[in-house]
Amino acid sequence: MTGHVAPRAIAAVSGAARPGVEVLALAPGEVTRVDGSIDMLFIGPAARYSTAVEIFQRWPGRVVPGGTLFVHGAFTAPALTGALLRTVGASRAWRYFGRDGELAEYVRADLTIGERVLDAFAQLAQMPSFVRRLARRRRRKRDRSDHRPLH
Repeated sequence: MTGHVAPRAIAAVSGAARPGVEVLALAPGEVTRVDGSIDMLFIGPAARYSTAVEIFQRWPGRVVPGGTLFVHGAFTAPALTGALLRTVGASRAWRYFGRDGELAEYVRADLTIGERVLDAFAQLAQMPSFVRRLARRRRRKRDRSDHRPLH
């Protein structure tokens, strides 16, 4: 697990892990602490675009073929979404599997050109809800600033 992962999430995943499964929560730059490959990777929301790009460039390549990448904040957090689409989303090594709310799932695969096109459409189909969510956030922020008392 990497990115800004809540302690409750770490505890839940650790508690549900089978015996022999090691759960690590690491900072983005700590990839060298992990030996070998990764079967399942959870990436939490990154605050800045550059941090998110660094995470996506360092970690997903360690996931085994057929392994799973979960991204919390995908298609909800602008910086994370931009970095995700630029790196993992545009890669032939990852298949977009779907999302549930803020949690997107990708599976490590070797996509053909046709599969990449279909995969791109599947990810683009998430954009309307992403844009609506951003518009709601900006509208709420604007409404709160409009109601502040003047001094």
